[in-house]
Amino acid sequence: MEIGIAKERDMSGPNKRAMFLPEEVKRIVKAGNKVFVEKSLGEGIFIEDSKYVKAGAVIMSEPIDVFSQEFVIKLTSPSDNEFLMMKNNILLSMLHLEQNPHRIRLIRKQKIKAISMECIHNEYGERLIDCTDMTGEQAMLFGFNLALKSPKECRVLILGYGRVSSGAINIANRLGAKVKILRKNEYKYIRHHLKDKDILVNGISWPKYHRQRRDYVITRKMLKLLSPGAVVVDIAVDSPNPIETCRQTSPNDPWYEIDGIKHICIYGYPALVPISSSHRYSKQLLPLVLEIAKNGSLSMSNISRK
Repeated sequence: MEIGIAKERDMSGPNKRAMFLPEEVKRIVKAGNKVFVEKSLGEGIFIEDSKYVKAGAVIMSEPIDVFSQEFVIKLTSPSDNEFLMMKNNILLSMLHLEQNPHRIRLIRKQKIKAISMECIHNEYGERLIDCTDMTGEQAMLFGFNLALKSPKECRVLILGYGRVSSGAINIANRLGAKVKILRKNEYKYIRHHLKDKDILVNGISWPKYHRQRRDYVITRKMLKLLSPGAVVVDIAVDSPNPIETCRQTSPNDPWYEIDGIKHICIYGYPALVPISSSHRYSKQLLPLVLEIAKNGSLSMSNISRK
């Protein structure tokens, strides 16, 4: 296949990640594919174009020359303009279509065969493209950075205990914070658990029917139960959210304040550690890209039917 690897252009903030690194590009080329890399793909993580050329890729100066290839790869979802550069392509990207129906219309209009990275799972239901532990770690570190106390003096309440929360739990425990993990059967006592907490972390994956009904575990009025100057850290970044006052932010404008409470709700926390996340994504994607290039698609057993 002719494969185009697009540079990240996060319209809401800086994104220095590269979806593929030269080592993996070399493997793709060796398998008989042609790889077209957008100019400056790895610039944000100190990888020069010459290294991609050495790996066998062709450097393209114009985005349209990448998005017009048979198979297009981009970490974050293409913009509207980027979608319109495509026609009848295969697209592999983080699409989050359930929350972005507009993208579905663009995909259908351009007759794109789209595969959402976040919906690719193994036979045990585990995501194959995954940096959720980095999400929790970076979010928790950001929360401590905004808190007005040292980590050891912070009282942290974490909603949820799945993989995305595990990173936050790990960091909070390592830094000596006083951590309470709230389970679903304890939500009815939420007011009690919110009292005097310094950091509130949301790691709940909020089902679609709750989002549609705008059900909240924590309302705006409940924020006054937190300690003065407290921080809300949202690592699930669903919208609407279990916390009424949460809304998506970006790395260049990461937090806002409501009723004296700081809120961090960054879409794409792994972008805060672009070198680490780029290395992981590149290795995770390699076998999937080779399969798509060979067969024209992925085995449907690996794609979530959500």
